[in-house]
Amino acid sequence: MSNRNAIRNLGDGAFLVGLFTLPWIGFGVIRTATGHDIGTGLQPAVAAFAVSAAALICDQGGRSRFIRPWRGIWSWALLALLVSALGIRVAGSGVDSALVWGRFARQILQWLVMAVITLLTAERLRRPSLHGPALIALSAGMVFQLLYGMIQVVDFQHPLGWFHSLETVFTSNPAILSGSEELYLGHGFTGIPRVRGTACEPLYLGNYLLLVLPFLCIAALQRRRWLVLVVAALGLLAATWSRGAWLAGGVAIVAALLLAGRMGVRFSRRSLGVSAGVLIGGGIILALLAGPEALGLLVARLRQSLIWEDWSNLTRLYSMQAAWRAFLASPVVGIGWGQFGYHYYALVDAKGLQAQFDWPVVNNVPLKILCETGILGFTVFLVGFGTLARRVWSALSPAASDCVCETGRWLIVAAAVAVVGVWGQLLTFSQYQLPHIWVSLGALLAFLPRTDTGGDPV
Repeated sequence: MSNRNAIRNLGDGAFLVGLFTLPWIGFGVIRTATGHDIGTGLQPAVAAFAVSAAALICDQGGRSRFIRPWRGIWSWALLALLVSALGIRVAGSGVDSALVWGRFARQILQWLVMAVITLLTAERLRRPSLHGPALIALSAGMVFQLLYGMIQVVDFQHPLGWFHSLETVFTSNPAILSGSEELYLGHGFTGIPRVRGTACEPLYLGNYLLLVLPFLCIAALQRRRWLVLVVAALGLLAATWSRGAWLAGGVAIVAALLLAGRMGVRFSRRSLGVSAGVLIGGGIILALLAGPEALGLLVARLRQSLIWEDWSNLTRLYSMQAAWRAFLASPVVGIGWGQFGYHYYALVDAKGLQAQFDWPVVNNVPLKILCETGILGFTVFLVGFGTLARRVWSALSPAASDCVCETGRWLIVAAAVAVVGVWGQLLTFSQYQLPHIWVSLGALLAFLPRTDTGGDPV
């Protein structure tokens, strides 16, 4: 029994470490440890989750519910990815077959890793005893990003030699590009830093914050002292200057209001006043970073989304254009999972050849699924999220209050809002192998009530 407890404690501890290091996506574990890049791009959170998953299987003797969620929608998703291999033959990129099939195999493996992270999160967070430590781990991870981001701002204005060495470690992952250090408006840089933390890219940091913020808000409803962290996270989100994160955050707020209304919550004047104060506090933090002209810059940054001469917008536009044409080339099974980069240059308009990095990406996950796995994969995607949305809505109905306690219903709201925010921003970027994206989904699966005696909500 003592060995089993030790294994369980090891698994729980590794899971909490994974939650804390979720945004350390730029940290290449193997490259930092060995000095060599073997092409895996292993992140600290993924390594920690691997230890936790192994401990879970050992703890439950391989007979755990951890395996069961592979049934149903997960099996169909894997099948759709595998069937998309037919699209490699149908579409034909003209690239060396060893490169094509090697990338296909790596992308399948990468998806399997993300699926395991989802299921591991669902299994771990089913235990209420882990909810408090998980919230602390997420909060500590956010605070670390806040402190690290503050040093980044200082380093931007007055370079710090020691911090440059630290940044080299936190940008050592060859699979994650680092950039966007300075706010770009109009046709030039503004001299204002964009906070990106250890996530390397501001939009990735913003996406991570969309996972953390709903849980901080739920904690603040119970204990007002958590409001300090809510304000800090909002200020950090604003300081990323990520339009995609801001837009997805706005959609998440709408989702939160709808779900709270579904629960029968009525907002008092006091709660609205506190909410306004939190937003103002976040705005003050942004003003301290950007100066008194912060509001004008904020409006200008949002207006930038409507300017089609802006290359940030054009990059997304041309990538989506090529993705749609790729779908038309093989609509049923797609062009093959992970194959978009091999087709991009042959499909995009000439001007779009200037709009990408070394490996073109779709910049829209649903469109990526459509073009790389076709109608088959996209149907599985829609059915999966449609089923999830329906069960969230049912779990929050007044009739379900006898089956789900008040705390449980708020946890469902927090996780659902996190999923809406995190996955909503995936309409503007498609680097889906970020662990926090799948933790958001796993948390929602964990908090939803079981629909049968042995299955998972999805």
